[in-house]
Amino acid sequence: MVDRSVRRRVARAGATGVCGTGVQQRRRPRAVRFALDGFVATAAGSTTAAAVGRFVADGAGTIYNGVRTLVVGGAATHQTFRCTYSVAPNGTGTATCEVMTGGVVTGTEHYDFVIVDNGEEAFFTETDPGVTIRGSAERQRSK
Repeated sequence: MVDRSVRRRVARAGATGVCGTGVQQRRRPRAVRFALDGFVATAAGSTTAAAVGRFVADGAGTIYNGVRTLVVGGAATHQTFRCTYSVAPNGTGTATCEVMTGGVVTGTEHYDFVIVDNGEEAFFTETDPGVTIRGSAERQRSK
């Protein structure tokens, strides 16, 4: 369940159009960090899942250098990923990601997202059957 402040920020961003097309038109790569949590279907029912990681979005539809630590049911796995994505003028979008474990492709994941705060942050949810994952991502800043 997304808390009320997140829903308000997403609704406000969509209503005011602050997420507009400027996000996709930027052609400068951006490093992004993210966190997610939720549930994954298993043969025995469902189990908890969480992850943290980072990736680079190129502003032109490609995510690369993705790395994450995924924990499902208490077992951690280190993975890499790359994705293609598209962003609509209202800041909503979709992504398809190829996930690799130990350099071997282990799956494909699909996400819907909304970009808010003038491209500084995004909220996402996985759309694959049997998976209830949600998370947020924000641009990494140099110090």
